[in-house]
Amino acid sequence: MKSKFTPVACLAALALASCSGMRSAEGQATVHAESFRFFGIAIPHDDQAKAAQMAKEHLASQDTSMSTPADWTSFCGILGNIMGFHSTAISGKAK
Repeated sequence: MKSKFTPVACLAALALASCSGMRSAEGQATVHAESFRFFGIAIPHDDQAKAAQMAKEHLASQDTSMSTPADWTSFCGILGNIMGFHSTAISGKAK
């Protein structure tokens, strides 16, 4: 007997992994984007590109940035690219 829960759980995990947004307080702001990677394919979008786009729209200056490795030259990057959640956060002064 097949469970209908498994496909629904997988789709929910992909949907939750693909969010982006902004948070601001007292003149400071942080934008973030997340994605799920499956054999190097970012679902639904590249988290770094999405966070950079949002930073241009919402930040006057960039102070810090953090991103999950997504390269094919390091152990952590390879494991994350085969199957993993990736995130990027950029902080700075709000516009």
